[in-house]
Amino acid sequence: MSAWLILDLDPVAARRAGLPVRVAVPADSDPARVTPAELVAWAGAFADDEPEHPDAPELRRTAAKQRLRERVERALAERRWEDALGAADDLLAVDPDDAPVRINRAAALRELGEPAAALTELERVGDAFAGVALYHRNRGRVLEDLGDEEGAVAAYREALDAAPGDPAVVDRLRELGALTTVSGPEGPVEVDRAALADLVRRDLAAHGDDHAHLAGAARALLAEGQPDLAATAAGLALALDDADEATRLVLAEALLAAERPGEARSAAERHVEAEPASALGHELLALACAAAGDRPGAVAAARRAVELDPGAARAAAILAG
Repeated sequence: MSAWLILDLDPVAARRAGLPVRVAVPADSDPARVTPAELVAWAGAFADDEPEHPDAPELRRTAAKQRLRERVERALAERRWEDALGAADDLLAVDPDDAPVRINRAAALRELGEPAAALTELERVGDAFAGVALYHRNRGRVLEDLGDEEGAVAAYREALDAAPGDPAVVDRLRELGALTTVSGPEGPVEVDRAALADLVRRDLAAHGDDHAHLAGAARALLAEGQPDLAATAAGLALALDDADEATRLVLAEALLAAERPGEARSAAERHVEAEPASALGHELLALACAAAGDRPGAVAAARRAVELDPGAARAAAILAG
């Protein structure tokens, strides 16, 4: 009776661990309890015991990689990035398809200021690490380094799918503006901005003929710090009733907060045309002109706002500065 059993591993799990699909374990071991480290150690022992076995060359190569893998990991732990790259390249010379070393190589490249090369390494092994949170978190960091905030947010969301609540990922999403805080029945709740936007758009569409609902949603969204969605709701409300003075002001405020000064200026101009005595309308027009770089227009609108309301602080600040 052979002293060894040959086991077939899941191909994706094997690639993720840098192991061959077929591995050897001692006949008296429990296959359900073996670890990757044991499989590596047994690979060399099996190749020595059964040198003519068809799996011996692949298992011998698996054993040979271990010393190199330890070099890579030690260099990374000691922040010796160039040494880590050299050891990784030595390992890849033995096995160009080793997925874990690609991850390590990407880490070293990122630390050396080469995010594009790091991303290339990560994308080569994305199929093996599709469900691994750390992979997506690292990819998000590299995409941030490359200035691709949209891609980074998508990567971080995949990381959260794999590891819900990961505080490091939540921090990055918050920093990138992908999370927002809304008022819930039990207090403030942090939610995904894209998911919230989708939910709000569905709600607005469902109430497309309800002016009061749309106007109320616009005010609430502006108060919640969702200016783009507030502007959408206000625009829909005004399409039903353009005489709604309060919602015209909400639209201008929302567009300003959303950093859309050209649209904010148009909204404010429409409002002051309809309500020439609106101090707030002139003040918002002044702010929109200032944001658009039109200093004379901003001063003229601010002066009119202060004439109508001496307490118009934002208009006064424009005149003062």
